Amino acid sequence: MAHTILRYGLAIVLSLFLLVINFITMQDSSISRDDVNDLRCCIAITSKITSLSSRGVGFSYELLNYYADDNNKAISFTPFSSEAVWDSLSRGDIDMIVFDYDDIEPDNKYLKNAIVSVPLRGRICVAINKKENNLVTGFNFWLSTFKDTRSYVLITNRYFRSYQTTSISNTKSRELSPYQDIIKKYSKFSGLDWVLVSALAYQESRYYMGAQSGTAHGIMQIKPSTASLYGVDDVYTPELNIKAGTLHMQYLIRLYSDEGLDSQNVIKFALAAYNAGEGRIAQCRSHAAETGYNSDDWDQVAASLATHPTFVGTQTIKYVDDILSRYEDFQSLLQ
Repeated sequence: MAHTILRYGLAIVLSLFLLVINFITMQDSSISRDDVNDLRCCIAITSKITSLSSRGVGFSYELLNYYADDNNKAISFTPFSSEAVWDSLSRGDIDMIVFDYDDIEPDNKYLKNAIVSVPLRGRICVAINKKENNLVTGFNFWLSTFKDTRSYVLITNRYFRSYQTTSISNTKSRELSPYQDIIKKYSKFSGLDWVLVSALAYQESRYYMGAQSGTAHGIMQIKPSTASLYGVDDVYTPELNIKAGTLHMQYLIRLYSDEGLDSQNVIKFALAAYNAGEGRIAQCRSHAAETGYNSDDWDQVAASLATHPTFVGTQTIKYVDDILSRYEDFQSLLQ
């Protein structure tokens, strides 16, 4: 009898212990996202590439990184692909969505389930799940303080100032884009001319991080499959996008340099391959050789495309010419 009572007593104690553990676990899972050391964000600015607010993608990315650093949080970015990302915010799968009021309808249904921060700049704001009062309050307080800092002034000027992109100018500027420091960094690492990489980036996206064509993304219009060849698994953040594009350009330059082409043709073929793909350019060179043109001379290869059965190449020829012309303009601006 005593053993039975003891057994039941132990069972009751164990049950109470499990209830306490379960209660503590439930309490932990209800912690506000403001108390969690990681942030999951999406920048959903979809303004046209010609719009000044399109620069808000890079601006918001840098500002949120400042916020994460100042608050000892890790930050990750989910690419914006459709309005389904707003459902992710409602479910709590994403913590913050940066958006521009100019991109959405005034009666946007998704904002009914969100709290909107004070503006980052202009009409660019952050939407946060209604349940995360502490997160939005903390973010607003940080932003109001951050706007008084030199860092905010610098990134605002860098992303929203006017950049001269032709040599026809009454003023001289040493800055070609908001991403100049990053372009210089990876150009130096890759042994490339950073001005040429700047001209390439301008041609690809006008320095708009939100640019997308098919599966190509960002400033350098790089595909995730291509970026992965260089150990880059995230083409949705400016620095890694530029890193992947620069490393790909380095590969193409080495490819044609190893064939013994002269330096000018190395650059021209590398640019053409960046645009059309190295496989396509190899086909074009073969066609040039078969039709009596010099396959090691880009201008002759371009001329031979008039009789190519499947690839006229008009866009690629213009692409190469435009980048080299802009490169000359950039060089003039920097003198």
